[in-house]
Amino acid sequence: MTERRAWIGIAIVVALSVVRVAMTHRVFAQTSDEHLHLIAGYDVLTRHSWRTDLHHPPLARVFFALPFLDTPPPPGDDRSWRGNELLFGDGQYTRNLARARMGNLLFLALGIVFVARWAMRILSPAAGLTAGALFAMLPPVLAHGGLATTDMVVTAMMAFALDESSRLLESPTWRRGVMCGLAVGLGVLSKYSFLVFFPAAAMGVLLGLLMKRRADGGVRPSIVALLIAAGVTVVIVFAGFGFSFRPLIDGILDVRRHNVGGHRNFLFGELRWPGWWYYFPIAIFFKTPIPFLILMLAGCALLLRRRPEVPLSALAILGVAMASNINIGIRHILPMYPALAIAAAAPIVLMPRLRIAHALLVAWLFADGVAAHPDYLAWFNGFARHPEQILNDSNLDWGQDVLRLARYARRERLPFLSLLVFTSADVERLGFPPHKVITSVDEPVHGWFAVSEMEIAIGETHSERVQHWLDGLIAGKPYKRIGKSIRLYDLP
Repeated sequence: MTERRAWIGIAIVVALSVVRVAMTHRVFAQTSDEHLHLIAGYDVLTRHSWRTDLHHPPLARVFFALPFLDTPPPPGDDRSWRGNELLFGDGQYTRNLARARMGNLLFLALGIVFVARWAMRILSPAAGLTAGALFAMLPPVLAHGGLATTDMVVTAMMAFALDESSRLLESPTWRRGVMCGLAVGLGVLSKYSFLVFFPAAAMGVLLGLLMKRRADGGVRPSIVALLIAAGVTVVIVFAGFGFSFRPLIDGILDVRRHNVGGHRNFLFGELRWPGWWYYFPIAIFFKTPIPFLILMLAGCALLLRRRPEVPLSALAILGVAMASNINIGIRHILPMYPALAIAAAAPIVLMPRLRIAHALLVAWLFADGVAAHPDYLAWFNGFARHPEQILNDSNLDWGQDVLRLARYARRERLPFLSLLVFTSADVERLGFPPHKVITSVDEPVHGWFAVSEMEIAIGETHSERVQHWLDGLIAGKPYKRIGKSIRLYDLP
């Protein structure tokens, strides 16, 4: 396959993926953080303020906010309220949410392109097309490429930065120093996890290239090229934060405090704040398609001899993530998947004798993705018989199905609804029929009762009193599933 034909194929993959993801934009309600990303980007563009939400850098956020430049600024200082005001403005909630999410389609497309570009250089044009296509079939990639969040942008920039770092180490020139600095600078502006993932992954790349050195020269270090890369990185980051390093420093400290304090983490029905060192390997096992896992493991074994930097960079990211106290979703290790997609492509292009087996695995992967549509976020592979008993939060219930519940309640003309749902949206403006939001275990509940899987998980681990109340309401009773994350009961 020629490189030109491979890039034509990648263009088709990108177009189909963008359309596929855009079809989900109006299906789901906002997830927990989308309104915060939107208002933070809006304040960068309109107020030139980088301090609305220090927890994330501005790169993706300004793209989410671009369609709202003509929107009057919401009053007040409450960032959550102001973000919801942008989304609910003019009574066009689904339209506004889709407009914000459109900005992430750029980074979904770039992620596919950067994966293909990396694979083409180190293997072949056919490997580039295959890796890009496999990456675009992954439900976690499609899920987080369709939200106004920062996980897709850091994944795309990780692929870009690791490819450019490898190019710089193998053949250093001042132009490659500039490109590497550009990639790393954009990575820093994408998400703060890049600051810990990239150095570890880059060391994996360096180690892999050193392992190749005996065969083909591997690494040709150049202090000048590295200094150019570092200088370009500093300039881009400085400019990206409004020509000040203060928001960057404060943001890093904010994330560090979050990690030290831990988060409300769920695994196998247990709640813990420090998290588990084995959380992310389990998330990969249950949230990655089985055929992709098979190809990936075979490919890692193959590439340890040919291009060891690919599996080593992915392993380095996983190793860093396993030390984190924030265990809330596969999305936090999404930057592993570019390297894993290249590994998964390797046996397909390097072992042609097994083409029938490879074709069956790719067909299985494609079928998994088609069956998952549009519920890529809550998707689990066939190993997970009861996903809600394994993982939660952004793996399953991130508040995305609340809009589906409102539509169902209106369509079925439910007379009254009690709500215990996990959402950051303004429930009173989602179009529910007469309802009440449950705020206390002392409230009587009867008739139609909607409860989120996340609220069940919180309730079951909160206290014996709350657990007893919740079990008394729903234990063993039939329910209708709304989307993948909400249960609807008709209580006597």
